[in-house]
Amino acid sequence: KLSFKDKHALETLPARIAALQGDIARLEAILANPRLYTSDPAKFTATSKDLATAQEDLGAAEEQWLMLEMMREEMEG
Repeated sequence: KLSFKDKHALETLPARIAALQGDIARLEAILANPRLYTSDPAKFTATSKDLATAQEDLGAAEEQWLMLEMMREEMEG
């Protein structure tokens, strides 16, 4: 049986994943500006770092959701 914590994660992870996908799209749009690197190198660096973090967080959230979903299906099936 899934713990309360696991059930809560299964319910909240889809919203977290969607939010991270939105953050990634926003950060990629900022980095798409070809003049950003030369006009504001600090912002370019910070945005690049934020993008990498968001991508790592998204991967971890998707992996956690998939693992929990497989556990849930196993228990129900």
